[in-house]
Amino acid sequence: MREVLVVHYSEIGTKGGNRRVFESKLADDIRRRLGPEVLKVRIESARVLADLAPTADREKISLALEPVFGVAWYAFGVAFPWTAEDPGWAGLESAALAEVKRHPSATTFKVFARRSEKNYPLSSQDICRRLGEKVIQGAGLRVDLDHHDLAIHVEVVRKEIFLFAGRSEGLRGMPQSSSGRLLCLFSGGIDSPVAAWLMLRRGARVDLLHFHPYRSSEEVVGTKITGLFDALKIFNPGIRLYLVPHDRYQVAASLRVPTSYETVFFRRFMFRAGEILAQRLNYQGLLTGDSLGQVASQTLENLAAVQTGLSVPVFQPLISYDKESIVRLAQKINAYELAIQPYKDCCSLMAKKPKTNADVSIVRRLETELEMDQMIDDSLDAASLWDGHGLQPVPPKARSKATPPSPSPC
Repeated sequence: MREVLVVHYSEIGTKGGNRRVFESKLADDIRRRLGPEVLKVRIESARVLADLAPTADREKISLALEPVFGVAWYAFGVAFPWTAEDPGWAGLESAALAEVKRHPSATTFKVFARRSEKNYPLSSQDICRRLGEKVIQGAGLRVDLDHHDLAIHVEVVRKEIFLFAGRSEGLRGMPQSSSGRLLCLFSGGIDSPVAAWLMLRRGARVDLLHFHPYRSSEEVVGTKITGLFDALKIFNPGIRLYLVPHDRYQVAASLRVPTSYETVFFRRFMFRAGEILAQRLNYQGLLTGDSLGQVASQTLENLAAVQTGLSVPVFQPLISYDKESIVRLAQKINAYELAIQPYKDCCSLMAKKPKTNADVSIVRRLETELEMDQMIDDSLDAASLWDGHGLQPVPPKARSKATPPSPSPC
């Protein structure tokens, strides 16, 4: 008999021939996060199993599993072998009584049995009945199928039986880095970290792109921007933050962009810069925290104007969310209190009453007049990369010459 961690996944089970790839990514993530707390992590019968080290700290393991995407639920239990000649019944009874002792306040119980190995000599009903009788006789608990204090679970797989009591819910979703790479336009408000988290939950590898008003990216370090980065890093340890000064834009656009178009055109600049950086660094799309109609810049007309002609897809997971729903998610991921901190963001420089139905032709004309390609080149040349430890230059290929936008389909 040995102590184990049993992890069940959710959507991975719906995958076909490539399910093994998703299982391996989940197992790898669990292995990295648990480190010396486990001896071995493997995949067995549509679950991830980890043998616990003799000194394993269950509370520490639970904390490490909280931010892992792809986990439906997990439980701590014991495992022991079985054969046709020896179905492991003595070990099963002993383990069940040991679990009862770990829950001294329990007075009622229920046994759940599940067999993925049909050659096991006892049926699921037989396991429940016989084990229930043993707990009644050995511990004096009563059976209550609907309102039990203790749930004892038995799972029979190939050559092994697992027994555990109770289980903890996971975040579900898809395993980390199983669905491609996205670049998130990251303002530092409430919406963009929530959008990033939602796409991380879908298995995307998400990095962040922030446009700041400072002369040096060093001034961003220690603000809420790097604080929000740290909050997301818990869920995606490899996350990166690109910091781009927008002073070049301000110099070029301050006197030449109509006041009513300031917000729309600045967003166009950010989308175009994000598009070019995504192309150069092989991201498969952009990600934003836009919510339809939430503010004046997020009308259908304005969203269309800032995205027209982009050569990469734009993902907007919050597009149908209301603000209350977004705030609840921000609180859940410990981003809300950080997001509402004061910060000299780009919005403070924009017109208070922006145009709500921007004309695409005017936006494209302004792009040409202000030489946006050169503006983007100059801005990306001044960009820095933050990895949570220090600032460094962006990769050399991020600094190549900007490309013109694709022809507009409009």
